[in-house]
Amino acid sequence: MKLSLKFFPIKDLFYSVVPTAGTYGGYIQGAAPKLFPSIWAAIGIGLFLSAILAIIFYIENVKAYRKSLAEILATGYFMNFTGRLGKLLKTKTPIHFQLPDNTIRTFTANQISVEIGMPKTLAALNHYSEKVEMNSDILYVREETYSEPFWIRANIKEDHLIIYEFPRTLFSISRYLNKDFTNQESAEKNSRKIYSYFRKKIDQLRIEYSSEIANERLNFIKV
Repeated sequence: MKLSLKFFPIKDLFYSVVPTAGTYGGYIQGAAPKLFPSIWAAIGIGLFLSAILAIIFYIENVKAYRKSLAEILATGYFMNFTGRLGKLLKTKTPIHFQLPDNTIRTFTANQISVEIGMPKTLAALNHYSEKVEMNSDILYVREETYSEPFWIRANIKEDHLIIYEFPRTLFSISRYLNKDFTNQESAEKNSRKIYSYFRKKIDQLRIEYSSEIANERLNFIKV
């Protein structure tokens, strides 16, 4: 990530790092007065050590921001898409789907499977999303508990419906971290770590809501 002032621990520098420089300086001079006869030399070393501490704070702040952003997006995606499908497939009630030609097909939960592509990088997300959009159709789920139908991408093979999903919300990360996605090389490098936070949060939510969703029908694959 490129340097950004919002991740510098200004408050920590004021209340912790800068005062610590003087403490380090006094300690260093007291421990080795022959090596550091001047208090200014000792303070200089203290400032250097404090700068290292500030850099550590900065790196931790960046990591925490990336992780929290990925986890927030993962939670929203799970609740609105993956978890929603999982709960739908948990029911024994037949599910109605509106096809592109406006006809209605009905499938029971055991006739439906879901493939969810979890990308490792931005390039993988782009590739998988293009593949899904090219090889599947948009169907609308007619589900009584929702006032408006929601759409999915799927294929019908004989009497079986295969739903294809992927976290479209990951495309929005570049808007929040635009300095990390300035070119293809940095996008690949930074997205790999951020997407790993996303996947770990999804795995955690799957366990947390395992009693409410049909986990066996949700096939998560790394792409």
